[in-house]
Amino acid sequence: MRIRGSHLVILAAAAFVLADLTLIWIGLGGDWAFDFTCCYQQAADRALNAPATLYDWSDTYTFRYTPIGALVFAPLVPLEASVAPWAWLIIKLGVLAVVAFWFSRAWEADRRWLIVLLVFAFPPIVHDLVIGNVSTLTVLAFLAVARWQDARGGIALGLLTVLMPKPHLLGVLAYLAIRRPRDFAASLATMAVGVLVGLAVFGVQPWVAFVETLREPLERTFTANVAFSAILGPAGVAVGIGVGLAVVVTGVLVGGTRGFGMSIIGGILAGPYSFIHYLSGTLVAVEPTLRARPRWLAPFPWLLVVFPLIPLWLTGLAGVLRATPADPAAATEPPAAERG
Repeated sequence: MRIRGSHLVILAAAAFVLADLTLIWIGLGGDWAFDFTCCYQQAADRALNAPATLYDWSDTYTFRYTPIGALVFAPLVPLEASVAPWAWLIIKLGVLAVVAFWFSRAWEADRRWLIVLLVFAFPPIVHDLVIGNVSTLTVLAFLAVARWQDARGGIALGLLTVLMPKPHLLGVLAYLAIRRPRDFAASLATMAVGVLVGLAVFGVQPWVAFVETLREPLERTFTANVAFSAILGPAGVAVGIGVGLAVVVTGVLVGGTRGFGMSIIGGILAGPYSFIHYLSGTLVAVEPTLRARPRWLAPFPWLLVVFPLIPLWLTGLAGVLRATPADPAAATEPPAAERG
């Protein structure tokens, strides 16, 4: 019996609802706005009033982004501690509305409402909303790179990197460096300007302290980690780097929208640690398959529910994306950024 598209939508929706309800239940049990309250809210206050203490971590405070990244949250400092997380949620819902509108615009009119629902119901994005992290901004930056095939995409990625650097951004930066060198140059220039501004605002000491924190994730175990290291322990770090690097290299060779998507997935796989909300970027990554072979994605919403196996199905997702037929009508790199 042939499975209809409507049946696949219902199947995926059921998996998403189950995952979303689970994540919301966990959030209400103690993780609600955890990252915002333990990290960003305090970091912004320290950046404004005591920048020398920005990286003085404690059992109730951690901040892993750059000093200038802390200023992103500065407008929320005057708010009451109980109000600020809700304000941050409202801001992110606004960002998500922009993502949904921009992402769906490229689709046929009769499918746009499904794409909008997909954006708002995608479990990794829901996880990000629940815990108060910044992966919604990552999705916006990845979408900018996908939609803007020029320096604007590079600037968007560079801005995200200089404010909120994370290991899984390295795969996309590597892809731009080889396939879209001019856009990569725009990223580097944006990061350089950001660092110079940050040095002018904070001086050298907070930046030195930030660099010293970069080795910290390798020295601890994350209870919510869903990378290869969660399955294999320290050996999983090497496995993840190897698998992720292979996916990114394959993506560079493939190029176009599929290659860019593979660089997103490869970057997540290569990280020494990963969290569910890091997977938000896969929404942009799988768009070529979502267009050309949506049935191939049918198992993945239910695989997402099996959290411990995420690195395995991410590897399979990269294979599905590689096998997806190239869309001759889809934009790839602009001529000025072609290799050779």
